[in-house]
Amino acid sequence: MVYLKNHTALDTNRVIALNVMGRELHSTGTPNYKRADSVLRVSEKLALDLHYGLGLGKAYTNIASIYFLTDRPQQALAYFQKALSVAEAYSLSLRFTCGAFSNVAAAYNKLGQYDKVVEIQLRSLRLQEEKNLRPRISATYEGLGNAYRNLGKPREALPYYQQALAIRQAGKEIQGMAIVENNLGVTHDLLEQYNQSISYYRRALKHAEEVNFELLQADILVNLGLVYRLTNRPLEGLPYVKRSLAIEQKLQNKGGLGTAFFNLGQIYQDLKQFGPAEEYMRKALTLANEVGNKQKITDYTAGLAELYNDMKEYKLAYDKQVQLAALKDSSVTLATNRQVEELITQYKTEKKEQQIKLLNQQAKIREEELTNKRLQTTALLITGTLLLLLGAMITAWLLNRARLRRLEEAQQLRKQIAHDLHDEVGSTLSSISLLSGMVNGIIAQNRPESVERAVQKINTDARQILEAMDEIIWTINPSNDTLHRIALRLQEYAQPLMESKNIQFSLVADPTLDTLPIPMEVRRNLYLIGKEAINNLVKYSEATQATMRFEHQKDQLNVVIEDNGRGFDTSQLSERTGQASMQQRARAMAGTLNVQSGSGSGTKLHVSVPIG
Repeated sequence: MVYLKNHTALDTNRVIALNVMGRELHSTGTPNYKRADSVLRVSEKLALDLHYGLGLGKAYTNIASIYFLTDRPQQALAYFQKALSVAEAYSLSLRFTCGAFSNVAAAYNKLGQYDKVVEIQLRSLRLQEEKNLRPRISATYEGLGNAYRNLGKPREALPYYQQALAIRQAGKEIQGMAIVENNLGVTHDLLEQYNQSISYYRRALKHAEEVNFELLQADILVNLGLVYRLTNRPLEGLPYVKRSLAIEQKLQNKGGLGTAFFNLGQIYQDLKQFGPAEEYMRKALTLANEVGNKQKITDYTAGLAELYNDMKEYKLAYDKQVQLAALKDSSVTLATNRQVEELITQYKTEKKEQQIKLLNQQAKIREEELTNKRLQTTALLITGTLLLLLGAMITAWLLNRARLRRLEEAQQLRKQIAHDLHDEVGSTLSSISLLSGMVNGIIAQNRPESVERAVQKINTDARQILEAMDEIIWTINPSNDTLHRIALRLQEYAQPLMESKNIQFSLVADPTLDTLPIPMEVRRNLYLIGKEAINNLVKYSEATQATMRFEHQKDQLNVVIEDNGRGFDTSQLSERTGQASMQQRARAMAGTLNVQSGSGSGTKLHVSVPIG
């Protein structure tokens, strides 16, 4: 929030900050879905204007997550699909694309379309295996586990959940661990392994409380209440379900409220308290109808039918059974089961065929190698000793050359640091030393004005030394070896200077700069050229608007700094402060520097540098 308040430029950095804020507002602590949606809509529009694919994909993903968490799976599906389309259109990273596939599958899972869940998750898994993505994406395995579990195959779901949990644990993802542990608890419930399920629920609750994820806490608490009910201990389960209900009422989550109401009703039914049991179950069914969740409508209708039967209200029980019959369609379930089995079988068959093909290729290669080996044995015996000697000589030469190169690089770095310290710091320290020696004499002469000027000069020089040292340390720090870091450094330098002259300043940086490495010397020269250009712009341009752009095109970096100021005659270029130094630095990088300007038409400085 502080960053967005102070960073007003409509650039990719603002998109990133908006996306992070939108995610935090809806996924951690006590969610504020309305505000999160508002922030993410702004991010979506800005990312579209900037053609910023990664920012747009993340905005769509976060908007979809809001719909997903508030039981609106159809809207969630639409936005997860938008995020996937953006990932493919902008050729985003493999991890983002596979994650987008898994998100789409998660929405289909909520809609009960399990055949599509398996189809999409297997597509994501194949892609991860084909490209050897490490670590694998946990959501893919979770999605396959969910599909198996929802199809009534909890034992087949367990290995996928275990793989997902291992990935989450390796990455120390506390919230993700809580989600998978909760799913493992539900799966063990279905297998009637209640001791294991209680253990997983308690671990999940601990992790959900650790990250203050209230929505997940409510779900886990309901499940704990349910497992105590299943083990004929409804009184032990009652406090957990009541705690869940309190959280859902606080969050105003209709889907979760319905689940809590229904489970509370079932516990009261077990306790033979039919009045509150009916009240809570009817509330649950009303909410399920409002949300339009067909599966929950079916479950809650069946629960009410069973309750009315226990109450000996046979007419009401019969009515609910009629409604239940209309809701069920077993043929669809059977068809879905068959489709899922076919998809899984096809995936496993493909893997086996690939393994068999690989084994055949390996056997053929081995047979050829054995044939060739018999022919080559004699020649190898003769040449082996010579090759070993030659290899040893080459290895020694390579090691010596590598050692020499490292020594040369270290020596060059030491010379550069010494040169910078001498130029940037040495002369200024000498000035401070001389002025400090003069102060005592000036004080003895009772010349306060001269003392004040000398002290101010010492203070100014000291600040210059601090700035110079900061720049030297920044330049040699290996963590700054990307073009993105140069862009941010120049933005930090330019922003206060521009504001002091009421110049509206914006930075536009290509997203691919985030991971693009660059040598220290090139980084240093680019920074110093940018700094000199910014100083000239602020001092001489009288501009009201200025822009700095970093563009990566194939093997070329283009840095453009332009303004709408008064301009100048380019024939007088050499007379302007720092121009010769800037040209020299550009040539040192094997690059070019061009300046375009004219009286009253602003100035455009363009630096072009080849990069690997």
